[in-house]
Amino acid sequence: MECTEWKNDPAEPAPLIAKAPRELIYSTGEMADLTRAFDWSETPVGPVEQWPDTLLITVNTLLASRFPMFLWWGDELTQFYNDAYRPSIAADKHPRALGRAAIETWPEIWPIIGPQIEAVMTRGEASWHEDQLVPIYRNGKLEDVYWTYSYSPVRDADGTIRGTLVTCSETTQRKRLEIERASLIKELEQKRAQLTDLFQQAPAFFAALRGPEHIFELTNPLYQELIGQRHVIGKAAREALPEADEQGFLALLDRVYQTGEPFVGHGTSMHLARTAGQPLEERYLDFIYQPMRESDGTISGIIVLGVDVTESKRAEQVLIQTEKLAAVGRLASSIAHEINNPLESVTNLLYLVETTSEKEVRLQYLAQAQAELARAAKVATLTLRFHRQSTRARDTSLPEVLEGVLTLIEPRLKNAGIRVERQYGTRRQITAYEADLRQVFANLVANAIDASEHGDRMILRVRDAVNWRSGEPGIRVSVADTGVGMSEMTRRRIFDPFFTTKGMTGTGLGLWVSAGILQSHNAAVRVCSSQRPERRGTVFSIFFPLDAANPGTH
Repeated sequence: MECTEWKNDPAEPAPLIAKAPRELIYSTGEMADLTRAFDWSETPVGPVEQWPDTLLITVNTLLASRFPMFLWWGDELTQFYNDAYRPSIAADKHPRALGRAAIETWPEIWPIIGPQIEAVMTRGEASWHEDQLVPIYRNGKLEDVYWTYSYSPVRDADGTIRGTLVTCSETTQRKRLEIERASLIKELEQKRAQLTDLFQQAPAFFAALRGPEHIFELTNPLYQELIGQRHVIGKAAREALPEADEQGFLALLDRVYQTGEPFVGHGTSMHLARTAGQPLEERYLDFIYQPMRESDGTISGIIVLGVDVTESKRAEQVLIQTEKLAAVGRLASSIAHEINNPLESVTNLLYLVETTSEKEVRLQYLAQAQAELARAAKVATLTLRFHRQSTRARDTSLPEVLEGVLTLIEPRLKNAGIRVERQYGTRRQITAYEADLRQVFANLVANAIDASEHGDRMILRVRDAVNWRSGEPGIRVSVADTGVGMSEMTRRRIFDPFFTTKGMTGTGLGLWVSAGILQSHNAAVRVCSSQRPERRGTVFSIFFPLDAANPGTH
């Protein structure tokens, strides 16, 4: 037998070994399985085993990628896509998009992508599109979908363009968030502008101070008017308003910033230079220092908000002075009577001294005359003290203040037939303005007399007490009567200015002024009244802290 040995000639190409279509698609996953199982012979690309190497390589690369990819192949733009791309087209187009012509699958976006694909297929022009709005039919409706994608030409070995490779990422969720955020920012800016405009128009002065140095960040026209149109934005408060520092207002700002506790001022006096180079001018302000807090609760600044009440304060001072004059007038007749009686007695006693020769009797008459003069002197002294205000608060005995008031109006009490019961249960004193408290108690006692009938009682009680809200020690004074009492409507309005139940004989300012005095002493007032026959009368109960007239401690 003759045998011939065959040797492979390296110059000759190796023989091709035919492979089944399933063996030519290497990847795993849903789209790899669908690609292997698809009958490609029914499409322009033909059976898998006849695919050119460029197509096989590109499809296998696409199917193996975890990044969304798409391939349009040939003149008919037959479609291939991978698992990463599949969620973006949903059930509306998957899996029927596989192997179909592009224009059949994407009619709704062809006006957008058609020219871009043509540029790739005819001229090899790659393109890049970021956050492009390309609405597609998805979930049964046309949805706004945003994509970042690129189109690149796929060339064979001789450089001929055979297809378009798409790498893409759906950015709809991020883009919508950006749009919503941008819309929210525009809305916030609009709200901020509206708020700023509101502050500019607000009938109150406003300023925003930032940081521990209280840097001016925002002011409105009324605040600028208050400080004399000074340029303060960007400046620390100590630099911008040195006179406020000297008066202690910046110390208050520091305390609010450090503690987070707001500060409220009522009718507070402040001296400001309202015009450059001019002397300081006294203004009265109602204001609040309110801490500004960030989202985490930290304090980042202070809001200053308030109103200039100078004119109303001055008007109030006029009314207070008017009420003081009225009070003097009401007391004048009682005082005159109280002084006239001992003076008449002195005159009579001196006459008896002149007509009596017995020494012992004359001495007795002189002693009586001296006692009557002492009584007149006491009344005169109390009258002078009644409206003489000290510039400083001092230790004050509330029973002594009440006794002084009773001494001055004793004739009215006698004429009215009212019995006074004293219940003084403490010797402790409070820090107060004594003359102001005399005015308060004179109003309360006079009102009790006016509300009482012959035979009624007035009870004056002074005792140690504790503020049940704060636990602060103090003294409680009660002025009670068994008079006719007040209706609910009257009780609610007794502290209103010009409200009176006395017709033409009353000014309606007494209790209003008294309320202001008590407020300046940090006192708390409670009024109870009844008109029931079995239990009629009125009680004014006033709690004074021991350091009543010191605003820095309350």
